[in-house]
Amino acid sequence: MKAMDVDCSMPSRRLGRTGFDVGVLGLGGHTYPVGNGAGFFRSPEDRARLVRYLINSGLNYFDTTWLEEVELLADSFRRSAIEKEVLVSLQYVDALSDARWREKLREEIETRLLAMGYSQAPLFLMGMGNGAVPYGELVDACVSMARLKEEGLIRNIGLSCHQTSLFGMIGRLIKESDLIDFMMIRFNWKHRQADEELFPIAAEHAVGIVGMKVFCWDCGPCQWDRRISVFERNMGISASVDIDITPAQRNLLWCIRNSPCSVVVPAMNTMREAKENVDALRLINCDFDTADFETYANRLWDRRELEQLALNAESGTIRARAKILLGARGSLGHSRKLRISRMFSSIADKIR
Repeated sequence: MKAMDVDCSMPSRRLGRTGFDVGVLGLGGHTYPVGNGAGFFRSPEDRARLVRYLINSGLNYFDTTWLEEVELLADSFRRSAIEKEVLVSLQYVDALSDARWREKLREEIETRLLAMGYSQAPLFLMGMGNGAVPYGELVDACVSMARLKEEGLIRNIGLSCHQTSLFGMIGRLIKESDLIDFMMIRFNWKHRQADEELFPIAAEHAVGIVGMKVFCWDCGPCQWDRRISVFERNMGISASVDIDITPAQRNLLWCIRNSPCSVVVPAMNTMREAKENVDALRLINCDFDTADFETYANRLWDRRELEQLALNAESGTIRARAKILLGARGSLGHSRKLRISRMFSSIADKIR
């Protein structure tokens, strides 16, 4: 497979040693919302229009996780009659949380290849899961993928990790084995741990980097219900029409400019989100302020903010998720925890 051609309107970067050139903005997975009510899902036609718009805007990288997302993306490609060559990353989600990953690995790959109509996975990730991962298990997983790479089932192998506590282990793996070609890592304004050691090691070994959780800062192990952008619109408050660049756009640009990620992959479920993200790229070389980001750092831990999102968020999906957080034990009456969290965030910023 040749390197991807990227529309000149979207900046591109080389994805490490994979040989692929990718636009700096990709489409993330996790398009499936909570609940089954009206307005909770985009129609297949709407999803296809969104995918077609992104591809025509120069986007060529697609992240997928669960098999249903792979099938949805394949359906969108068919409906959109996509002619441009694109790059799809496939993943065995939470693989290392599954005690049977060894016997299931081949099937996980082959079912995704079948859904996409591929004979080889251009990019394949093993998810590191939600718990402790012994170093030997991590090595075994990468060796197993390497064997399938030699067999021709996979072209480039990688790891996906939300747990910042495991970044040191990944760095060790890269230095000691040099097995992986790329990785998808949690990185955003609030959680910058990958920048401390992992990113420099990856650069030394030409390991490609995909950035995730760009907007959903707190979404990770034990916090999956917080799959809500901290910049989610409150439709009950009138927004100024004079804003040249929104906080969400500034956040996207901050992530692109302040990390060695070749591509960042936020989920986009509305045309408004897609157009806003694409439009932000025209300002990629401009200076902008992030002083107000502190006000968003604990938004999803604030009862009043969650109440507003539960009532006035743009989509039924987000309203439902906010209601779940409101009803979850520990989400209410924790103003002391909020103050402590803000204090530590302030201290961390001063240290940086």
